[in-house]
Amino acid sequence: MKYDKDVGKNWHLRFRLIIQELKEELELTQLQLVIAERKLKKYEDNNTRTSRNGKDNNIIKLSRRISKRWD
Repeated sequence: MKYDKDVGKNWHLRFRLIIQELKEELELTQLQLVIAERKLKKYEDNNTRTSRNGKDNNIIKLSRRISKRWD
């Protein structure tokens, strides 16, 4: 604790300062989360929609033909 010598024996003030630091850290973390969610949404939008030529980008291309015997 860095408030041991600064505040002295005033434990109430020490706890208020610690709570204030934690609230500031929480706000920063929440902002970072919002930014990360926006980036993820943008990434998903760019990589899941159809391309400009009208073809679907989300199809799986098989390496060989599927035999009709197995149907």
